[in-house]
Amino acid sequence: MTDSQATTTNPCTILVAGGTPNETRLIADHLVWEGFEVLAANSGLEVLERSYVSQPELILLDSEAASVGALATCRSLKSDARTRDIPVVLMMPAGHHRSLADGLSAGAADHVRKPVLVEELVARVRTHIALRSAHRQLAMQQRGLNACETRFRAIVESGPVAMGITSMPDGQLLYANARFRELLRLDEAARANVNIVDFYVDPLERERLVRCLAAQGSFSDAEVNLRRPDGTQFWAMATARLSNYDGAPAIYVGLHDISGRKRVEDELVRSREQQRALSAYLEGMREDERKRSALEIQDELGQLLTALKMDVSLLRMRLTDDPEAVGRADDMRELVEGTIWMVRNVASHLRPAALNFGLVSALEWLTSQWSRHNAIPCELHMASGEPALSDMQATALFRIVEAALTNVARHAAAQRVELTLSTGPGSLDLRVRDDGRGFDVAAAYARYAYGLLGMIERARLIGGTLSIDSQPCKDLTIGIASGTTISIHVPLEDPHDQNTHRR
Repeated sequence: MTDSQATTTNPCTILVAGGTPNETRLIADHLVWEGFEVLAANSGLEVLERSYVSQPELILLDSEAASVGALATCRSLKSDARTRDIPVVLMMPAGHHRSLADGLSAGAADHVRKPVLVEELVARVRTHIALRSAHRQLAMQQRGLNACETRFRAIVESGPVAMGITSMPDGQLLYANARFRELLRLDEAARANVNIVDFYVDPLERERLVRCLAAQGSFSDAEVNLRRPDGTQFWAMATARLSNYDGAPAIYVGLHDISGRKRVEDELVRSREQQRALSAYLEGMREDERKRSALEIQDELGQLLTALKMDVSLLRMRLTDDPEAVGRADDMRELVEGTIWMVRNVASHLRPAALNFGLVSALEWLTSQWSRHNAIPCELHMASGEPALSDMQATALFRIVEAALTNVARHAAAQRVELTLSTGPGSLDLRVRDDGRGFDVAAAYARYAYGLLGMIERARLIGGTLSIDSQPCKDLTIGIASGTTISIHVPLEDPHDQNTHRR
């Protein structure tokens, strides 16, 4: 129930003391007519007793009534906690400035001049009652705020999130809840002399975060590496906001321990690096095995088949008198020649012999073979000479281009393919572009397109990067296809640095 409702249902009580019976009756009648309830008192003691019991909203004291003793009574009212907040209005003759000053010093809230003007009295009474009502509301709100603050502090203090307040920008710790102290391993006695800067493994990291706070007012989910007083380190996810604390700028920060997650992430990174190192090792082993197998097939099996072909030719020359034997010898020679061609083809697929003479020779061989088999023009453009590459780099680039051309033949429906190789100071750039239908790169990655992933991984193994630019075009007859462009960038060592390293 609000104070206005209380005033309507329960009339405010006014205590009137002193003055002649006629004056008291006249004042009481007007106040009753205005809707107030009036109590009367004839002495200072009676004023005090009725005030303790009835708790009036306002007290009117006649300063000239000796029986009341207005100043002494006013002091007694203000010295007692039960009546301290009840406003006292003195009724005194005009011109008694000294008496007015004494009355205000004694605790009176206001005065009215005698003879009393009813309109002025009622106005002052209503004003002081309204002021007291507002004061009560403010007091209730303050008590509510104090209770909320108490509950909030209890929640923060016992909450699971590490909460702290530091000064801005020097970092002096102003407040820390139990979880914050537990996380940083602080005791209550040492907390007064703690500076959060001392906990950062890298102090420059805090300077960066403070600059971010100064510019944006807050930040969230910042990973920071902290060190406790005992030397142990841990990772925390920090969220902070710039505000005020006791009238000065301060940083409200929350910390969440993510050391376990960081350990798992570090283990995953190490595991992935080990897996990639193993993949690179296995790929190198496979390439070495392909190279060895290609050489064995080309040299040993090829020589045997060549010798067999020569023997068949000699045998045919001696069988001139037997037409059937000559026919059989011709069939054998054709079979041997087909086998020789098949052996060369197998050896080339294992490892092209041209790759032994450099990347350019291998790409020239690959583009010519691919154009002949797929009936699609494939042009090789050289913006520079033969790059200085290791066997691993040359082989990886060759396999990437080989996989790219295979994808073009299978999926692109292209009419033309261009390869561009350029070597600049400290880097090599290789581009494969077709004019086919293109595809959705993101969707291909989502489907785990192992061919694309294998190309990217090969580029990464030689320290390079691979990017794919493509847009899908469903019908090439109704739109211009942008095609697909695969770009490989590989950093290269300076030849001068290589020669210096060799020396």
